[in-house]
Amino acid sequence: MVSAWGGYVFIINLIPLHVFVLLLMQRYSRRVYIAYSTFYIVGLVLSMQIPFVGFQPIRTSEHMAAAGVFALLQAYAFLQYLKDRLTRQEFQTLFFLGVSLAAGVVFLTVIYLTYTGHIAPWSGRFYSLWDTGYAKIHIPIIASVSEHQPTTWVSFFFDLHILVCTFPAGLWFCIKNINDERVF
Repeated sequence: MVSAWGGYVFIINLIPLHVFVLLLMQRYSRRVYIAYSTFYIVGLVLSMQIPFVGFQPIRTSEHMAAAGVFALLQAYAFLQYLKDRLTRQEFQTLFFLGVSLAAGVVFLTVIYLTYTGHIAPWSGRFYSLWDTGYAKIHIPIIASVSEHQPTTWVSFFFDLHILVCTFPAGLWFCIKNINDERVF
């Protein structure tokens, strides 16, 4: 997918978002840990084999969410391991000290690497998500692609037709029996 479609970064960020939501919902399991760790490592190594991609997966801001969730998942798994080995008081002390130290180090490292140019800033594709007029003004090649143009509300209702009315019932069926797959 990396070699054929430049929009792969949306998928690369959608899967970590799913894992992050699972962590927030306290639905962590070894299956999630193994699946995401394997996905991230293998995907990172394979995507870096494509010549025009190169080291972008470790140098651009668009890929940092996936790396951040990977690091968070490793830290969470390590904390689960320590929780079984330490007393509650020892664990709480280590946890607060470790989280404070790690957050400070990560924040300062990202600031430093961005300032020195090792981490590239967001691309125009992501800026155009927040400001739909950004691409029209700054990057005409992105603006020329029809899928990057905002659609009218009329076409939204024309394309979805009866689904607009049945959406609440479908949403209720999705959240009635919540599991890891339905969160996605």
